[in-house]
Amino acid sequence: MIIHKPKKEIKGNKIRLSAYIEFETRKEFSETLWFEFDKEYSKYISKNSNGFVANMMLLAMYLKEDIKVKGKISPKLEYGLKQVQKYFSFWKVTDFQYGFPKKFHEIKIIPEGYTIEKTKGEGALCTFSGGVDSFYTLYKHLPENQPYPPHRITHCLNLNGFNKTLNDEVIKYYNLRLKRLKKMENRNNLKIISVTSNFQDFYKRYKAFSPCHYGVTLSSVALFLTPLVSRFYIASSYEYSTFKPEGSNPITDPMMSTETLEVIHYDCSKSRIDKAIAISQWEETYENLMVCFSEKEFNCCECDKCIRTMITLQLAGTLSKYKTFPNPLTRKKVRNWGEQNKTHYQEVLDYAIKVGHKKIIEDVKYSKKKKEKGSYPLLNKLWALIWKPSAYLKRKSRTYRQFVKIIKNGIK
Repeated sequence: MIIHKPKKEIKGNKIRLSAYIEFETRKEFSETLWFEFDKEYSKYISKNSNGFVANMMLLAMYLKEDIKVKGKISPKLEYGLKQVQKYFSFWKVTDFQYGFPKKFHEIKIIPEGYTIEKTKGEGALCTFSGGVDSFYTLYKHLPENQPYPPHRITHCLNLNGFNKTLNDEVIKYYNLRLKRLKKMENRNNLKIISVTSNFQDFYKRYKAFSPCHYGVTLSSVALFLTPLVSRFYIASSYEYSTFKPEGSNPITDPMMSTETLEVIHYDCSKSRIDKAIAISQWEETYENLMVCFSEKEFNCCECDKCIRTMITLQLAGTLSKYKTFPNPLTRKKVRNWGEQNKTHYQEVLDYAIKVGHKKIIEDVKYSKKKKEKGSYPLLNKLWALIWKPSAYLKRKSRTYRQFVKIIKNGIK
């Protein structure tokens, strides 16, 4: 893999940072990787190749291609990336929570030279999807919760194209969610940095997906902003006690640091339930909390993540305050809850028992028992046969997306 020199160009009110990625084993897939920021951040975007190398490294490992960099990188980052490679190449395919189609291989990173940023940013950045983990991380670094000013979060990274390849529908709903989030800025003395990228075009092509690459992907964007920030918080997804090999974790995330940027994997001591309860009293979450797989304007109130979060908020006594959950939580939904993660099941059940909510205790136990009997695995397999081809066609065909939209409207 050859990563060519980064280029900056102004496109309307945006600045695009790009580099041509040349594959040596699959030359026909060579194309330009790009990231778009609001124009106001032009002077804060780094000129080195750190972010592009970090973003493409796991894909290069997947393809077993050394990375030749037509530019300079941080010597500390290069050393850290070698350690990250050892972590991912250590595990078997089956060790990853969601599996992986091929083993990672250790590769060489060969830059033209090395560089250290001359200026160190004064801000602190956090990942911010609007979900439970990211809201909790932000909440814990507000002035009222974080007494030391350099540790307080000043900027939030909101990435368009993180979970899905870009199309008109994805962009439309992203902009609607972003518009709501932007209202938080003045009230909390924050800046939300919106970044759009096509990196999923590279990973989706090789069936390499977010549970493995999202740690290096998120860090890569922060590496572009080192003249602005010196600290980058990545919200944890799991507790220490339940940890499995993941793309973002407390071992490899800090290895993405440079001489001027400290990457922090924040707080594996709390469960998703603990975090949801903690933020359920913060009014900013009532109009902005988004946990849904669908990534539409509001939460669908049907998927596993929605049901899990709605149950938790119901137990906390705050679900009715959340405008982002427009549909009610019914007993039928709880009983049909198809949560894939046994730990999440148990956490919700334990909290329901602690609160003493008899109906939810009964319904969660029913759902868990139903799943253990094997009704869900078969349904999931049948659903995958339908959903995966449909998801592929929606990414590739505008006509098919319009067809699906017509069908859904007809069902309503």
